[in-house]
Amino acid sequence: MTDRDPRIKRSTPGETITSYAFKYSRSFYDFASKKLPELDQYPRDAARGPLLQAAIIVATLIQIERRNAGAGRNELHQEVARSFPPSVEHRQLTAIQDLACELLQANRHNIPARSIPSLAAVASAPDSKLVGEIGEWLTHAISKKQELGEADLRVAAAMGKSAWTSATMIARMLQPKAKP
Repeated sequence: MTDRDPRIKRSTPGETITSYAFKYSRSFYDFASKKLPELDQYPRDAARGPLLQAAIIVATLIQIERRNAGAGRNELHQEVARSFPPSVEHRQLTAIQDLACELLQANRHNIPARSIPSLAAVASAPDSKLVGEIGEWLTHAISKKQELGEADLRVAAAMGKSAWTSATMIARMLQPKAKP
């Protein structure tokens, strides 16, 4: 059974990634707030959803680059970059670039506008390391804190795991079906 929503536009893999990342990011907070009361310490601003969406997209791209050994990466990254509505394109691409540069330990100013860098350099890292780094980036971005306390680290772990799990589901949707 798949989690395909017939209302989600899927004409390209990039559009599938951004659409499902949006869907999953919107449902996370309703679900997680019941199990993780520490989330209430952060403001419920409009940035939380887009930041989680960016994390899910980056995690998906890492998993796909890992699976495909980088094949088709440039085209997929371009599809993702072009798939946002104009009203959110700049905000989403900036968040994606910020997280990618954090993971790659690269300077964001070296990335051309409307592009997503290759994530091949981090694709071989263990899942647990990537989950932790994504969660910490999210928590720093949402909380605006320089240092994360114990409660912040629990939130980071939950958000990183959620982003990675959502990305895994999206990457599986895009995996070519095996022919019998």
